[in-house]
Amino acid sequence: MSQYAPAVQAAIQVITYLSQHTDLGLSEISRGVEINKNMVFRILNTLEEQGWVYCSGSKYSLTLLPFRVTSQSVARMPLHKAALPILQQLHGKTGESTYLGILKGDKVLYIQHLDGTGDVTVAGRLGGEYELYCSAPGKALLAFQSREYIDAYLKGDFLKRTPNTIVDAAQLQKELISVAHRGYALDREEFGMGITCVAAPIFDAAQSVVGCIGSSAFTPMGDHDGVISRLLPHVLQAAEEVTKRLGGIEPQCRDREETE
Repeated sequence: MSQYAPAVQAAIQVITYLSQHTDLGLSEISRGVEINKNMVFRILNTLEEQGWVYCSGSKYSLTLLPFRVTSQSVARMPLHKAALPILQQLHGKTGESTYLGILKGDKVLYIQHLDGTGDVTVAGRLGGEYELYCSAPGKALLAFQSREYIDAYLKGDFLKRTPNTIVDAAQLQKELISVAHRGYALDREEFGMGITCVAAPIFDAAQSVVGCIGSSAFTPMGDHDGVISRLLPHVLQAAEEVTKRLGGIEPQCRDREETE
């Protein structure tokens, strides 16, 4: 018979809800987690005493303490340790928004992100979760999942974020086959207008994709090819280096030249 602690479960629900929202009143939180106000109030008081929550007036928000605590486990991940120096090198070469992502459910989660250094940069954030179907890191991860995972994912509904977003399942499947063949993924203003992204998968010793590394840049005058030609060699090299550090070997069936 399953054993669990209801109070702990309730506290986790409150923390999770506050991680997705900010400046909420007691009643709002109670409704959001579907837990009675007395229990939520006690949980919030405890979290506030421990420094996990702060209250401004009658509104509650998470502090950065939960992030500092949980990020320690991320820093100990073999992927994070292997990739961080290379991610920093990639950032130094391109000066653009640079990220390390992993698959989390049906999203790509950034476990590391370095902001661009130019006057116009692409927004992104550490801990941010982004859609798979319309982002380069998302497609780089999705293309190497099991057939069952991809088939199930393609049955979903996709929001057309820009005129370039692929929302047709058959077309998206064709795109994923192309990504798997060439070994990298592109986002030509599919996630947002004015943004071009390049991402490549990272493999471990078991030949499984454990993450991706990539870079995003502002696209002046729709010059996708110019951005891609500048970023792609550096992104591919970075992904190869991290893969080697993890003892992985990249698939041989890849086309290095962007021909689309």
